[in-house]
Amino acid sequence: MLGPGEDMAMGMYTRERVLAKTFVWRMIATLTGAAIAAILSGELETAGWFIIIEFPLKMGFYYVHERAWESIEWGVAEPSV
Repeated sequence: MLGPGEDMAMGMYTRERVLAKTFVWRMIATLTGAAIAAILSGELETAGWFIIIEFPLKMGFYYVHERAWESIEWGVAEPSV
């Protein structure tokens, strides 16, 4: 089964899980962006700078975004008894 069990609410994820999820997604998105930058500019150096700047910046923003949403109760279903 994918995802949390029926008895596990979304807010029960650990910070480590959110950080790991953030890191993996950033790798995928950054490599995609770097490939686009290399294709459009024709320069590998531009793609390299894209990775160096974009990866930590957006990873931090995403992590804060995920943590902030965990504190919002709107849209979270109550566990069924």
